[in-house]
Amino acid sequence: MSREPLRHVVRKKWTRRDLMKAAPLGAAGLGVAGLALLGRGTHHTERTVGTCRFCLMRCGIECVVEDGRLVKVEGALSSRTRGFVCEHGFALRELVHSDERVQHPLIRKGDAFHEVSWEEAFAFIATKLDAVKRTHGARALAVQTGWPFVRHPFVNFLHRFARAFGSPNVATVSSLCEASLRMGQALTVGTKYSPELRRVKNLVVWGANPPVTAPPFAHLVAGKAETGNLIVIDPVRTTLAKEATVHLRIRPGTDGALALGLIHLVLQKKPPSDALKEKTHGLDALTTLAAEYPPERVEAITSVPQAQLERVAGILVDGNPLGVWQGLGVEHHVNGVQTVRAISSLEVLCGRFDAADPRALVTPNGPHFHDEPLPALYRMRTPSPAPPGLSEVNVGHEKFPLFDRYNREAQGELFADAILRDTPYPVRALILWGSNALVTASGTQELEAAAEKLELLVTVDPFFSASAQKSDVILPACTFAESPDVDADDTEVAAKSLVPVQGSSKPDFDILTGLARACGLGEWFPWKTFAEAMHVPRVDWMQDEALQPKPRADARSDFGTPTGKAEFVSTVLEDHGLEGLPVWAPPPLMPSPEFPLRLVTGPRPRARINSQFAQSPSVRARLREPELLVHPDAARQAGVIHGAMVDVVSPTGRITLRAVVTEDVHPEVVVMPAGWAQANPNRLVPTEQRDPISGFPAFRSAICRLEPRRS
Repeated sequence: MSREPLRHVVRKKWTRRDLMKAAPLGAAGLGVAGLALLGRGTHHTERTVGTCRFCLMRCGIECVVEDGRLVKVEGALSSRTRGFVCEHGFALRELVHSDERVQHPLIRKGDAFHEVSWEEAFAFIATKLDAVKRTHGARALAVQTGWPFVRHPFVNFLHRFARAFGSPNVATVSSLCEASLRMGQALTVGTKYSPELRRVKNLVVWGANPPVTAPPFAHLVAGKAETGNLIVIDPVRTTLAKEATVHLRIRPGTDGALALGLIHLVLQKKPPSDALKEKTHGLDALTTLAAEYPPERVEAITSVPQAQLERVAGILVDGNPLGVWQGLGVEHHVNGVQTVRAISSLEVLCGRFDAADPRALVTPNGPHFHDEPLPALYRMRTPSPAPPGLSEVNVGHEKFPLFDRYNREAQGELFADAILRDTPYPVRALILWGSNALVTASGTQELEAAAEKLELLVTVDPFFSASAQKSDVILPACTFAESPDVDADDTEVAAKSLVPVQGSSKPDFDILTGLARACGLGEWFPWKTFAEAMHVPRVDWMQDEALQPKPRADARSDFGTPTGKAEFVSTVLEDHGLEGLPVWAPPPLMPSPEFPLRLVTGPRPRARINSQFAQSPSVRARLREPELLVHPDAARQAGVIHGAMVDVVSPTGRITLRAVVTEDVHPEVVVMPAGWAQANPNRLVPTEQRDPISGFPAFRSAICRLEPRRS
């Protein structure tokens, strides 16, 4: 079936019977209209309180709702973000009432989408899924979620649906975001942890840009330059980097070498104590590895001057307490997990976990010590009773088993392989739930070909995304503002939404339960509301004993690793035949005369969050098109001028966008944002280059050249 992008919608035709059925409602409507005329000038206004879910900050907001319409958004002073709202939160009103929202369920027929009822849409999907199951097995269904469901309890119910259907294949945005960080930290100290901003004296912001990604805490981050030291490691001189004590303008893809070089200097300046030796595993091996990265070699690899390396090492040694804020700039390379491990090892050496009770220093979860029966890192829970277990493994389990171990889900970056090449087995039906994968995932060209081969592609989304336009079925979901507040502690508040449901859309949970019942899986979804389902007693499930951490006989209890120590040499990696030390290797593709520049894709501009907000006029006005950051030297060599259109060419593709010439970017690097369908940088990044531990794509160390656009 051809899936050319379509926007044309055929409206449902009303029959005489439909009109007769509607007649009483029409009369009632006229009566209501008459009453409204009598009370002209009076409006029903209420204030609702909840949480903004556009990003991970979860800012508290208050909404003014008039006659069912959202008319104003304000910050909730009583929330943990104390009244802060960014431009995205203020744009909520535009998205809730956008004319670009999908108004009804749609099914592709020929050269157009046709409006259908919810019952028709559910029945169509159920029939297609049944056919796929009978031909290819239940594992041929995959479900992929996107940014709106990061850390959202709804994902657990998607796992429940897939398990009840018989498929292990649920993937989230963790397939390319944040999971490498979790894995690297857990492999080293037993858990994910975060810097305690109010406590640390010296803060290292490494491959991250908190003023853009975490604006409520920007003042705490920037303030470290005044109260202690702020070190920013980034190939771009961001606004935060301009305020920093030290900015290390690193060459992309060399963060691991920088971390090992700093470890070498720290070990020289601060020889390990007996206590450190006791609570770490592999210190001698790490010392030997780091000795291969003296300052002169690190400068040659990273382009960071030796004097800056020495200065930063001195700060790290002398200025406890220390915190490191790592971002996607560290993760999106083929050495992402090992680089995270090197940075975590550096933190251990600098005293990050020196307190008598390390649990007091680790956030948000604390180390999962062996006195706990089952570490929460490996635990998933579902309402009782749980659907039957599965004998099938998910897509990605064989190639990236540790990704499954630490994330308990399929590696969605491999779905195209399963669709196009039946590797490791065929996937023939895909449900994109709040995911615009054809824009945000790697390998856009392959994903477009995969969409053509699928027997069923369903998109659940409020908007006509690029992925929706290639789908067989589009189900109009509510925005988060029209759904129960999953972040509320109060049960009564959690059952409410900020604004009434708009049009014929439905909350995601209602869509899922309707689909489950159409597929004959209603026994696993007996609840009437999401709030009811959230308060049902839960049981542990999806626990594969072979994947659980097993402490060694002589394990200590300091860290949640098999040795109970901070593992500079990871026993888990060694058990899986991988390098235990946090080694570094250069990116597979190196600049050449044909492709002389490093390409960094994905840093978030202030105006956009991934592919969101394309439908918001106020946000669109801040950044109407994607922009390419180019250093004057690189622009001059390529014949590119500021503000002109330029082609970015890589070994895998070509796209066009506008050049912004600035000295703020590394001279050897060009930088462009992700999430723009008309200039999708994922066409430029090869899919075969992945982190061997997590499967993450190398979004931030590709290669390219620039060609001026000739009009």
